[in-house]
Amino acid sequence: MFKRSLSFAAILVFGAGLAARSAEAASPGRWNVIESGAVADGTTDNTAAFQKALDAAGQAGGGIVEAPAGRFRIAGNLSIPRGVTLQGTYRVPPTRANMTDKPDGTILMAYASRGSAEGPPFVRLAGDNAAVVGLVVEYPEWKESDVPPVPYPPCVASRDTENVGILDCCFLNPYEAIQLVRAHRHLIRNVTGYPSKRGIYVDECMDIGHIENVHFWPFGVAYAPDKPYCKWVNTEGVAFELARTDWHYVSNTFCFGYGVGYKFSESKAGSTNGNFLGIGADSCRRAVLVEQAQLPGLLITNGEFVGRWGSTDSVTIEISPGAKGKVSLVNCSFWGPIDRCIWMRSPSGQMTAQACNFVEWNNHGKGAPAIQLDAGKAIVEACTFAKKGTHVQVGKDAASCLAVANQAQGGFHVENQAGERLQAVANEK
Repeated sequence: MFKRSLSFAAILVFGAGLAARSAEAASPGRWNVIESGAVADGTTDNTAAFQKALDAAGQAGGGIVEAPAGRFRIAGNLSIPRGVTLQGTYRVPPTRANMTDKPDGTILMAYASRGSAEGPPFVRLAGDNAAVVGLVVEYPEWKESDVPPVPYPPCVASRDTENVGILDCCFLNPYEAIQLVRAHRHLIRNVTGYPSKRGIYVDECMDIGHIENVHFWPFGVAYAPDKPYCKWVNTEGVAFELARTDWHYVSNTFCFGYGVGYKFSESKAGSTNGNFLGIGADSCRRAVLVEQAQLPGLLITNGEFVGRWGSTDSVTIEISPGAKGKVSLVNCSFWGPIDRCIWMRSPSGQMTAQACNFVEWNNHGKGAPAIQLDAGKAIVEACTFAKKGTHVQVGKDAASCLAVANQAQGGFHVENQAGERLQAVANEK
């Protein structure tokens, strides 16, 4: 009787376990690429296995497709359906993937479309609420000796979607990392990497997008400004580029070693307005290049900007002649090998620098000012200048310049070619 009771109890426990596992397997929500036939050996092509799991999740109405730690070769392209997340193991953004070590997380090896920037992206966020999370994408055929870099299509892209996400990922040496067009309310968060041609491109985002905690730096490359590969990226590459966006939010982002750190361009759909908080660009020939901006303007707060190492022609903020929207700089700092910190060139634009700290400029010793106002309007208020020299140069075509309550080593000095169009009040003498 006692033995029969134990046997019956064991049957109940075993049956309950089977039922639980069956319910888990049958319930929509989670799939694993290993169960679809993926092999993390670095040589097997896993394109079909990954896509099988992604499609199954999409057909079920959405869910999470898990990829465990390992190195997965993907010879083709992946498409993530609506409501589906491709999820690796990382929960903080990794910074590199050592090809010789056993992976400590999920690594996808990209091969498709080498030699052309056209064609489908490596990963396409194909539907609303599609996401990629927690993995490294590496390009095994990339070589530092290839200068200029061999082009590929974007690593991750989305078009005509809403609420897509890219989180906790590292894109190691792609030609272009992320491209989003008409991908409204997207979220890019906790992303690292060293894209060569362009890091992030956004256009036609008509409802607020978010880019947060992105760090583009020479991961996997020993940086030197005159090394051929680094020099190419440092003169030709763009870390962040925004064309038409409506009130974009970019916060706590950083880039190192690019031709342009933050580029505000114009597409057929228009240009940008937005809020840029805690952004940084080090060793960039142009830390910020404003080709165009919407009239509500660019609000840049707590920025840190450094010129390209070893250069004599770096300008950390350049506002191009065609720009029309206002550029507002608050509590920003400028140092390093800089020719001019701010170069205002737009006749119809307006620039404000408030509570900014100008540490270094005129690194070639030819008398360049910290702020050069060729045209348009400018307000320079409550700023500090850490060395002697020309602090503001107001050109003959400048429409208006107000310089108020600025402090400078040796006294605040303005080179004025605009006559009464300059008003200087309460500056340190």
